[in-house]
Order: sequence, then structure tokens, then C-alpha cells
Amino acid sequence: MRVVITGASRGIGLELTRQHLARGDEVLATCRAAEPPRALVDLAGPRLRVAPLDVTRPESIERAAAGAGPVDLLWSNAGVYPGAPGTGVKEGLVGSLRPEDGLSILATNTVGAILVAQAFLPRLRAGTRPRLVALSSGYGSLALNRGTPYWYGASKAALNMLHRSFAADAGARGVIVVVLSPGWSRTDMGGPRATTPVPETVRGMLKVADALKPEHNGSFLDWQGATVPW
Repeated sequence: MRVVITGASRGIGLELTRQHLARGDEVLATCRAAEPPRALVDLAGPRLRVAPLDVTRPESIERAAAGAGPVDLLWSNAGVYPGAPGTGVKEGLVGSLRPEDGLSILATNTVGAILVAQAFLPRLRAGTRPRLVALSSGYGSLALNRGTPYWYGASKAALNMLHRSFAADAGARGVIVVVLSPGWSRTDMGGPRATTPVPETVRGMLKVADALKPEHNGSFLDWQGATVPW
């Protein structure tokens, strides 16, 4: 299987890379930094190719897509959580919300993600049983909102809407498009108190991706395959 993973430098993206390689898949792992991190370099082998891709720069997305061959599975994983290590953006309560934070988070989590889907669509259409899985969050559910963080929740709800539209677009016919919540996973974003170790989360995500059928197109699922309310 030919796989593309965005945001592969750490956390879920890095573990997806590791587990796909262990299964014998061919992987194009992308990361924002021009120089990939040591953890990704250490996975080097004939089935791994690493390329720069900054989802906030359309030209970077287009270059990465142009250099890819047919794609069977695209993990649109790159994203930012306000306040996580390595980020300069912050969440806030009413009275402290800053426009620059909101615009930055939306640029990465929402606009960048749908531009990735658009750029890689020709590669997916050339693939075998092509699937696009965009990483969302339970925070993206309007039905579950009980005080969701403003910027992050809005960015994931908008990601959900855009990919639901993409799933219904005649131009994407034949590609199975879903949004998937990885739950509270023990990453830099999730923090050390998160309930699920990253390898376990990714094993579940892979099972979900493997089981996707045309009837799942446009669905919002969690990492165990359960439906998440919109």
C-alpha cells in the first residue's frame, strides 16, 4: 500500500509512519521542517521517503503532491493545538481571545487540511481503493460541546464541514473520505495525563482505515470505529 502522512515529525504522525513501515507499506512522510527530525530519520529505508510540507504554504503543499506517485491512503494529520510545546498560539476565555491566534489555528488545522486534500486528489484517484482520513477531534463535535476550547474546537468543526463537503463533491468520487478523532492520546498535544498510549491509538486508527468501505464516505468516526455525533 502507498501511504502519505502529513505532520509525521512526532506524535501520531510519527507513529503512523512507524507502523505502516512495519506492515511493509510504502510511505511518503511529510513534515514542516526542511530538515526532518532525528526520530523520522532513524526510520530511513527503501520504503520511506521524507519530504517537506508546510500546510500553511500552498506552494509547499503543491510541491509535495507533485512529487508523489499514486496514493492509496492519505493521513491528513498535520495540526496545531494551542499551548502545546513548539506552538506560539494560545487559547483564551471570553475577554482574552486574540484574532492572530484564531487565524493561525484556522490556517493550519482547517484551510491547510482541505488544501492538502485538494492537491493530493489526483494522486488518490490514481490509487487503489483510495482513502483520505483527516484527523479531527471530539472537540469538533457541536453535539458534544460543553465548553470546548474556542479556537481549536472551531478549527476542527470547520475541518469536519469542509471534508464532509469534499466527500460529497463529484470531483472526489471514488475516494472514501472520513474525519477521525484519535481521542485523548498521549502526545505532546494530549499531554502525559492522556488516557491512551500513542501506539495503541494508531493501531486502532489503522484498523479503522483498513475497514473503510464506500458507505463510510463522509463519516465522522473515532479511533475505534464508532460514529462521533456531528
